[in-house]
Amino acid sequence: MLSATQAQELHGNDGDRCWNPTVCYSRRSYVRHRDRRNLIRSRQRVDTDQDLVVNIDEFASIFWAVLVVYRQSGTDTPIHAIAAQVWKGQEKFAAIPPIHCAGMVATQVHTYVQKVLVLLESNYGIKKFASQERLDPWLCPLRPCPCHSN
Repeated sequence: MLSATQAQELHGNDGDRCWNPTVCYSRRSYVRHRDRRNLIRSRQRVDTDQDLVVNIDEFASIFWAVLVVYRQSGTDTPIHAIAAQVWKGQEKFAAIPPIHCAGMVATQVHTYVQKVLVLLESNYGIKKFASQERLDPWLCPLRPCPCHSN
């Protein structure tokens, strides 16, 4: 904690004579910056952790489907449109284009989804959707569309 001149006075020729300029300057620097160096070393140890790699080749040929529902957030909001995506492994393989659900009652929407599942099972062996994705109606790609003025 002493400055270099104070340390030389205390440990130099007038003090206990342990001051060695070839060693003491670097030791003082090491002690002064010890916290910063330890932090850098610690971060380097963490950064050198190797990533674990899982062989996903066996999953690359699995077909799965996602039901895409265009509707506003909320539990009782009407469904604007429905689409489906078929994936093979981690890549999009096919898509069933969206249809507007305006004018459909709930049973008609369920019947359409069941028809899509029958099609997916006959072509890809998919018995149910892996997940459902909700998108806002203004993202609907169909034209003409009630959500888009032009």
